[in-house]
Amino acid sequence: MAAPRLAESFLQTWPAAAHQPPPGRFHGHHAVVIGGSISGLLAARILSAHFDRVTIFERDVLPHSIDNRRGVPQGRHGHGVLASGMRAFKSLFPSLERDLLEGGALPGDVVGNIRWFQHGYYKAQFTTGLDAILLSRPLLEVTLRRQVQLIPNVTIITSTRVQGLLIEDGRVQGVTVGAMHEAAAPMTADLVIDASGRSSRTPEWLAEHGFPRPAVDEVEVGIGYTTRIFKRLPSDLDGDRGVILAPTPPKEKRIGFMLAMEGNRWIVSMGGWLGNHCPTDAAAFLEFARSLPRPDIYEVIARAEPLTEAVTYSFPSNLRRRYEQLTRFPDNLLVMGDAVCSFNPLYGQGMSVATLEALALRECLEKASSCDDVWRAFFKSVGTIVDGPWMIAAGSDFAFEGVNGSRPAGTDVVNWYLDRVHKAASRDKVLCKAFFEVANLVAPPQTLFNPRLIARVAIGCLFPVVPRSRRDATQLGTDQHRLAETH
Repeated sequence: MAAPRLAESFLQTWPAAAHQPPPGRFHGHHAVVIGGSISGLLAARILSAHFDRVTIFERDVLPHSIDNRRGVPQGRHGHGVLASGMRAFKSLFPSLERDLLEGGALPGDVVGNIRWFQHGYYKAQFTTGLDAILLSRPLLEVTLRRQVQLIPNVTIITSTRVQGLLIEDGRVQGVTVGAMHEAAAPMTADLVIDASGRSSRTPEWLAEHGFPRPAVDEVEVGIGYTTRIFKRLPSDLDGDRGVILAPTPPKEKRIGFMLAMEGNRWIVSMGGWLGNHCPTDAAAFLEFARSLPRPDIYEVIARAEPLTEAVTYSFPSNLRRRYEQLTRFPDNLLVMGDAVCSFNPLYGQGMSVATLEALALRECLEKASSCDDVWRAFFKSVGTIVDGPWMIAAGSDFAFEGVNGSRPAGTDVVNWYLDRVHKAASRDKVLCKAFFEVANLVAPPQTLFNPRLIARVAIGCLFPVVPRSRRDATQLGTDQHRLAETH
């Protein structure tokens, strides 16, 4: 059965109410989302309030159980939802957090429940109010997809590929779609959103129709990491729910994550930049853990029961498509998620950026009287959203010797300053919280350059004691907080 005919068969089974315009400003009869990614699911949630019906076309077969899907190889590795992303998820799906917790996800505080060792120092642990939720990527994706499937005017059609855009007179009229191994057929749409990920074909489609491709910024990092899951005991890490052991640039390039997840399990991902990848052999995997800057992960997995074999993932480069710079673009078409910007996954920004872009989409549609020309406002908002995490990811990567690509302005100065922020934030709780607010996309990067925080960095770097253990850092954080408050 061809995909358009399949879509119509779905429509015939819907209740009559599903054909009525939903609450909110009505923009058209039909919106199409390319890709059932997290970004695509978020887009469909927003579009459901503005269109009669929304169709997601996904090329994969989607699992019904908590399992990884073929098109998301990174789903088998460690993931995190930043505080900003979790807040946005909860605003769009009020019952999502409850469902995730019922599925076994663990709540926590980004700083209070997780050990952070960065640039040679442990951060002090204390409650920041930056909520964390620890879980596997499949649990999040399947739970989110189930919530979207409950929206009556949203349909997900699987094993179907969007093969092109229908463009007339500078406006997208729809897409051509086809089930696997079948010829493509046209499907009309009032708005099309490409959420197909890093491999997005929109630049090629634009060129085919005489539109300019977006400029591309790329930073080559050669990331590779290996993941294995272990049984988690209550006594592991003295009850902490995660640890991140990051390298000190420019020489060190190895990193390790160990995060709690549902089912009383640890997900352990280790690897690094520019070929510093972790082997899959069990003995070599353990030896890689021993080589990390601190022993926290090694001490746990050396005695933990492995539950899976090791799997690998590679990531060649940060990639940003500059849609916000285009002055000519077809109406009724938008691009979001990794199709706009694909970040180094070691910074954990992708899913949270997608949620912020979804909120921007909602705002743009609420302000617009039609879909015509909405791309200008949307891409401007997306460019602003991406600027901060791009500075964090691409800029921080240039601290490592051998990284090449489009270097953001002022990168060397910013990295020099951030090295001192890490040192001072190991003892100063105010500065530590400010740093994690920026890292979690709750506050913009320029927050760290507030004169009050610069002063705290200076004081922290003059503090004579350098903590080398987590407990020392926690105590010194209290001492430094008191010292800074007197200045």
